[in-house]
Amino acid sequence: MSRPSSAPFSPPRTILIVGSGVFGLSTALSLSTRPSFASTKITVIDRSTFPTADGSSIDTSRIIRPDYADPAYASLAASAQEKWRQQGPDQLGGSGRYTQSGLIVTAHKGQSGEHYVRESFSNISRINKNTPNEGTAQELASRQAIEQRFGGGGGSGDWGYINTRSGWADAEAGMRFLRLQVERTGRVKFLVGEVTRLIFSKSKDKVTGVQLKSNTTLTADLVILATGAWTPSLIDLRGRAQATGQVLAYMPITNSEQEKLGKNPVLLNMSTGMFIIPPANNLLKIARHGYGYTNPVSIPHPEDPSLPNITVSRPWTHVDDSSLWIPREGEAACRQALAEMIPSLAGRQFTKTKICWYTDTPSGDFIITYHPTHENLFLVTGGSGHGYKFLPVIGEKIVDCVEGRCPDEFREKWAWRKDAIANVVTEDGSRGGRPGMLLKKEMERGQGSKL
Repeated sequence: MSRPSSAPFSPPRTILIVGSGVFGLSTALSLSTRPSFASTKITVIDRSTFPTADGSSIDTSRIIRPDYADPAYASLAASAQEKWRQQGPDQLGGSGRYTQSGLIVTAHKGQSGEHYVRESFSNISRINKNTPNEGTAQELASRQAIEQRFGGGGGSGDWGYINTRSGWADAEAGMRFLRLQVERTGRVKFLVGEVTRLIFSKSKDKVTGVQLKSNTTLTADLVILATGAWTPSLIDLRGRAQATGQVLAYMPITNSEQEKLGKNPVLLNMSTGMFIIPPANNLLKIARHGYGYTNPVSIPHPEDPSLPNITVSRPWTHVDDSSLWIPREGEAACRQALAEMIPSLAGRQFTKTKICWYTDTPSGDFIITYHPTHENLFLVTGGSGHGYKFLPVIGEKIVDCVEGRCPDEFREKWAWRKDAIANVVTEDGSRGGRPGMLLKKEMERGQGSKL
């Protein structure tokens, strides 16, 4: 099938989804339950058995918030959160998969991030106005107010607000729940295999399938790439999206610390990017939502090996190197934020660290669209570090886009960027840290300390 035009949409006979993260699995679920695709054969392939150990969706926790400076994302996230709040054992938020702890969003006055937080507060207030939830987002006008509301002994930022109706999800548990929902449809075939390249028609204007590392080929009428930070290695996204690595650090805590800190809200500073999510199972995580590290490597042109090599940022994870530890710079940032937020834990060792790989776009918008020049190829990528919370609703929006019915408020946001830029740096106002860091150089300067 080709890209939708004014002609009526005709569902393809076969669809191959590459990637089983939030975007891939949610797409599979929506396709398998939508009547218009009742006759379509749906296959999902991933490079490893589920759950993918270094997938960005597999972790202890993710923030679930409608707290966005952009009204469209705020509204969509609010609809997703209604699903997360459903607490039955057979519902998404049940069995501990979602905790409504509250979320404190802060910034340093006069610095980057402040505009984002103020716009976010305005959007949440608008969403709640004239509803029973009016007043559940409350301004915290000073550092003292932030520290008092956080309850961890410290704080971060000097202006912000608390949204008592935001919270966090057990990320891996949420993904396991989603996978089970897809399996229960009986409509989706799952395969394990590493896709090394797309297969193009002789004229290069159509994608007909994929080739695996084993040299096996799979064909489909429509290929949906939902491969996260690995997508730029399969299709040329230079100037439109690139992989960036974000630091996460973990430490064990005592039963009494778990009892106390587990009741705290999430704390997120949009000026520094540093955040702490309430601990679970005696494990505390601190992380940075920042500009991240890039890992530039030269690879054959993914669309035509006869062309010169291209340079892309490619993920490097603990699956590639089991001894991988975050750079000293990243651990120092986590240590400093911990000392600021929970001073009593400032001297405790981290026992585990991780680099989580985003697929960043210049504006932080997703890429959910047909490729402009390769027929039969649909892209679902560019999560930009904020896609997980949309798990219960994004699949329906993706399939709407497949059918040529992208929601009006996202038509431009999710479209293929017409003009590539020289260097992809996400500037949506939510990032902290230092832009332009190279993973290799930071590693050469030193890794953090291990036990």
